[in-house]
Amino acid sequence: MKVNVCLVHPPSIYDFRKKDLRSGPISDVVPSTPMFEMYPVGFISMLNSLVTNGYDARISNIAVLMLGSSTFDPEKYLSNIEADIFGIDLHWLPHVHGAINLARIIKSIHPESKVLMGGFSTTYFSSEIMAQFPFVDFILNGDLQETSIVKLAEAVEDKRNLSTVPNLIYRENGRVRHNQPNLDPNAINEVLLNYNILMKNAIKYGDVKGHLPYKLWIKNPSAMTIIEHGCQYNCGFCGGSNFAFSSNYNKQSPIFRNPGRIAEELEIIQNSIGTPVFIAGDIFAAGEKFQDQFFKSAKERGVDIPLLTEYFIPPSQEYFQKLSRFFPNFTGEISPDSSKENIRLTAGRGYSNHDLEKSILNAAQNGCRKFDVYFTIGLPKQKKEDVIADVEYSEYLMSQHIGRNMQMHAFLSPLTPFLDPGSLFYEMHERYGIELRAKTLGDYYMLLDQGKSWEDYLNYETEEMSRDDLVHVTYEAGKMMAQARERLGVISRSEMEGIVRNIDAYREGKSIVTADAMGMHLNYMVKEIEWSKHHNITFSSFLIFLYRYYDGLKNRIVSG
Repeated sequence: MKVNVCLVHPPSIYDFRKKDLRSGPISDVVPSTPMFEMYPVGFISMLNSLVTNGYDARISNIAVLMLGSSTFDPEKYLSNIEADIFGIDLHWLPHVHGAINLARIIKSIHPESKVLMGGFSTTYFSSEIMAQFPFVDFILNGDLQETSIVKLAEAVEDKRNLSTVPNLIYRENGRVRHNQPNLDPNAINEVLLNYNILMKNAIKYGDVKGHLPYKLWIKNPSAMTIIEHGCQYNCGFCGGSNFAFSSNYNKQSPIFRNPGRIAEELEIIQNSIGTPVFIAGDIFAAGEKFQDQFFKSAKERGVDIPLLTEYFIPPSQEYFQKLSRFFPNFTGEISPDSSKENIRLTAGRGYSNHDLEKSILNAAQNGCRKFDVYFTIGLPKQKKEDVIADVEYSEYLMSQHIGRNMQMHAFLSPLTPFLDPGSLFYEMHERYGIELRAKTLGDYYMLLDQGKSWEDYLNYETEEMSRDDLVHVTYEAGKMMAQARERLGVISRSEMEGIVRNIDAYREGKSIVTADAMGMHLNYMVKEIEWSKHHNITFSSFLIFLYRYYDGLKNRIVSG
């Protein structure tokens, strides 16, 4: 079945199945595997825009399909898809190897189709892409592409002049053209994360796995919404910070979405797939007016599903009281990055440990089901002993909530594989005492192409810690965290010993033992990463259950 647009998500490294890769802990605290198979949530919004405007569109998550089967042939699969436009995301830089290779392959299979790339990293390196990769026809520059993707589909289908497509970069008569950005202040209102469209599309094209947000989604599905584009804060390492966003992707940062629109998305999710929802963006920091409008709209729509809420600054007691009245089943997470307040301030987090601890206690007292705290290895001013202090502080935080109704987990992970281009630390690396070892898109491609492990991919080191230091302290901290969690009863002794054995085996180049309890993670248990298994029963959720059962049965039969 031919489509106007096929949105394609690549694995981090295209030929990962042919290489003896040792990815280590780079994806330990996210739902996806080290191939980062979770596609950008903007795929769902662009899909919705295309379909509601009368165009045929689909998603092909090549990364999930390749992870799901060692015999899956991406070239054969793509040859069976006819599309006017194949849109490949290069949003975060770890996908550069997969994205460039998929673009080349798609162009060779479908020379008459147009190859489109987009996302933050595509925008940042747009000049290099257009100069070095002739198989990329188009780039959608910047952010908020829901209108642009529709106009591009229209222009390609009708063979119209491309100059009317906002944000588009393309070649014309041997020259690279840059269209005007979309300056419509209402562009944010075109965003709609419609999971109902996603489910219908998966059935329409008979490709459930190709539409999955990430590999394990079918086992414990969840949804996502966002409250803003851009950010009001300047975390130094973040490629989506206020500095990075306003400098590269949209002059205005942040741009808040209509709270009623977000409530509409939650209602769609509740009535379609019935899953818990991750709210990307800090509702507390958005202010009381935003909160009141959002909670009021959600109540009017009868929304009652579990929420995972994230925070950039510690919320107040009053906020958690309000949140719990409207969403009694909620969890929270925050990233102080370091237990040392001076290091935290350098990273862009301007609050104290006292503020942090008080806020977590407030969350617990107001019915929060689970609260996650994330610390980061590889920050400016951070020494090896500071990382060890983070382990000790993590144990202290968790100890304060043992035996209470709220689960409290702390995580410690390296800032890897790349420091984000566009971030303050990247653009002003000398000021922050950071040395970069890759600067062009080609540099990053080669790191992934030639590297065998996350140690090889690291694109930076600091004045305080060399790359070898970063690697060594990551493993030592991982073992210490496992031992701390065992002392607190968060994991069992056998689970702790399994993690320690795996870390030691990994460092020695030996095979590690994986099981359902650990999955793809090196340092943490899957049960610590998961935040809610509460799902509403809907027709779509019933179909998900049936598909999960069918797929499991098929795999058992095939494996003998």
